[in-house]
Amino acid sequence: MNKGFLNFLGLANRAGALVTGTELVLAGVRSQRVRMVVIDASVSDGTLKKVTDKCKFYNVQVVCAPKSINVGSAIGSENRKVIGVVDKNFATQLNKKLEMKD
Repeated sequence: MNKGFLNFLGLANRAGALVTGTELVLAGVRSQRVRMVVIDASVSDGTLKKVTDKCKFYNVQVVCAPKSINVGSAIGSENRKVIGVVDKNFATQLNKKLEMKD
């Protein structure tokens, strides 16, 4: 996960293209609004399993951040650990940022 990805995630947040929090993200996955889920490495094992299983069932991409990165800080909220991208174009661009090297 590179800095460009995190910066773009912050941009997506300012554009209103994200939902945050486990329950809101899971509801978005169920309603097929969420296109991509980003999970912080510090989430509990139960939360990780719940989110990844739901995403696998609904065929939603999951990106797990390494331990050295706090994804909540990218969106300006340190305590957010599960983030869902609802905009298709932002999800596509975030995928491209993941493939790029720093």
